Order: sequence, then structure tokens, then C-alpha cells
Amino acid sequence: MLESLKQSPIKIGIILVILILLNTGGWYLYLTWDEPFNESLNLPTPTEVPATPSPSAESTGEISALEDTPTVTPEITLTPTIVPVCGAPPSMTVLISGVAAEGYLFGLADSVRIAHFDFQREQITLLALPRDLWVDINGTSNASIIKGKLNQAYFYGTKGMGYYDGPGYGSGLLAQTLQDNFGLRVDRYVAVNLFAFREIVDAIGGIDVYLPEDINTKWFGEPKLFLKAGQHHLTGKDAEKIVRSRIVIGDLGRIRNQTIILKAVAVQMLTVNGVKQLPDLVNRLSTYVLTDFSPSDISMMTCLAAKIDPKKDIVYQSIPDDLLQGEWVLDEYQEDLVYALTYDKEVIIEMLADFQAGIRPEQ
Repeated sequence: MLESLKQSPIKIGIILVILILLNTGGWYLYLTWDEPFNESLNLPTPTEVPATPSPSAESTGEISALEDTPTVTPEITLTPTIVPVCGAPPSMTVLISGVAAEGYLFGLADSVRIAHFDFQREQITLLALPRDLWVDINGTSNASIIKGKLNQAYFYGTKGMGYYDGPGYGSGLLAQTLQDNFGLRVDRYVAVNLFAFREIVDAIGGIDVYLPEDINTKWFGEPKLFLKAGQHHLTGKDAEKIVRSRIVIGDLGRIRNQTIILKAVAVQMLTVNGVKQLPDLVNRLSTYVLTDFSPSDISMMTCLAAKIDPKKDIVYQSIPDDLLQGEWVLDEYQEDLVYALTYDKEVIIEMLADFQAGIRPEQ
């Protein structure tokens, strides 16, 4: 047993985190083990999902691919003979929002990812959804909010806007939007604002990345070189500029760069130095991140992280560029034309159903 621990700094780090948690608040942790840190989502069951689009959706008449609302959530098919590890359910689907703000009162979800944790196959799949997807947005108190970009669903749900009183605020309305449009049902949510993102990257000592393209920022409306293509060690502030920049490369290029950053964060967290920072990271996450994870959920996630190879068992997916088309569409809330991404809805629904069932593209 001792020899096994010597060979696995990840296991040592996990044990260290558990010991610190128990030592600093053991009884409290025991009594709140299954209690979420923030209000849990209360999404309707699949049978409660509206079978037809809202009347106002028909009034736009611009994008026929968005008019059919799915009636059921795809059934997840898992192998019943494989016992899930870590005392977890067979799988868990988590909505991860990167909020373009320093706080959570307002903010657009400029990064939207869905994480599928497979506790049977011991794998994690992360799917990036473009922020500019044009979707139906239901559930707000503002009658002019009918459709919008996916990232606006988070914004309209924030507490500061006051249009949505459901659980989870921005994350709650964004989760409902994903279910209404694509039948994708999430179990948990995580919202990370800009301050929290910088804190996470700095807590693990920064990250090493190879950037295939130059990174530009905007200077008086024109591109200005920030980092040249090549190998770089990034601080939290540097990483933030990369995940937010879409100058020259557009939103799809930004998604590709965000994936590079996420991979680097995952690898660094499982290094010896990254493991040493786990206790501090857990403290920062509980302070600066909005989530309905419980201590029990975090324990299961940490347990799974110890069993996987971040380079082999974490898969990063995105919607293929050729499935998306940029168009100018009418935003009734803003009373103006906006540039958004349209698509064949049935194709996206099928893709998300496979994703939630744990089916990887190569399978």
C-alpha cells in the first residue's frame, strides 16, 4: 500500500485534500455531505418538455431548423455489467459556463461546455457549444425574449437582469434552454467567472501550451499581436486573454484555443506540482465558483480524476464547422439584426444524444 502511494502523487494529493477537509470541518462536512453548495437545478422531466414551439417562435419565420422542439430527452445507454467506480452513478452530465464578467450578478456565458463523466468506462468527454447558436429561449418574464444566442440565455437568467426566478439563475435558464432546444438534460452546473478562472490557473502554477496561431487583441478597433504562435507558459491573466480573444479567428477559432487551455489545465492539475496545490484549489473553487456540486459529488469527481490519464481518457469534442452557418437574424429583444449561427436541428439533437450516451466519435 505504501509503495503504491509513493508511485502515485495524485493519490497522495487526494488523501491530503480529504484529511484537510476533515481536520478543518469534519462534522460539518459529514452533516452536509450530500448538500449542494448552491441551489440545485429543477428542470422539468422529459415528459414535461413542451411538444410544440411557442407561438412567438413562429412569428420570426426566419430559421426553419429551430422550429421543432424535442419532446423527449435521449435515453442514456450504459453497459449494465460494468459497476461504476467511486460509489458514483453510471454517468453525470455537467453544464460548465465561462462567464465574461468579474462577478455573477450579470454576464454572458462566452464559453459553454458540457462535460460527460462516465464512471463505468472511466472517461470524461467535454463538448464545446458555440456561444452564437441561435436558440429558442423560454421561461423568462420578459415577453420580448423569444429567441437569442446561446450565451444570452445565461445573461437573461442572471439575478441582475431579474427576468428569471428559477434555481441556478443564469445556469438554470441556460440548462433549460439546452433541454428545450436539444433534449439535453444536465445533472449539475458550474459557472466560472473571469476572476475565478485566473485564480484557478494561478493556483496550479500556470500552464504550458503550444499555440498553433498568433493571438491578437483589439486595439482601437484593429488587431494587435498579443502572443506569437509557439510554446508559452501562461499565467491566469495570459490564459484569460487567450480564451476571450476572437480577433481574426472568430468564435470557432476561440473555441479551439479554449480547448488548448483546458487540456493544459487538466494536465497540470494532475502533475506533482498541481497536486500540491489541490487543497488551495478546493478552497478557491468553493469561494469563487457557482455550482450545485455537493462535497459528495466533488469526492466522486476527484476519485475519477485519480483513475484516468488526462491525455487519453479526456476527450474534447466540438460541433463540426460544416454543420453551422452564419446568418443575420432579428433579435426581438434588441430590436436589431444580429449575427448568429444556424444549423440543422435534428443533426445537432442526434449528436448530443450520442454524446450524453457516452458514444465517442471514434466508436
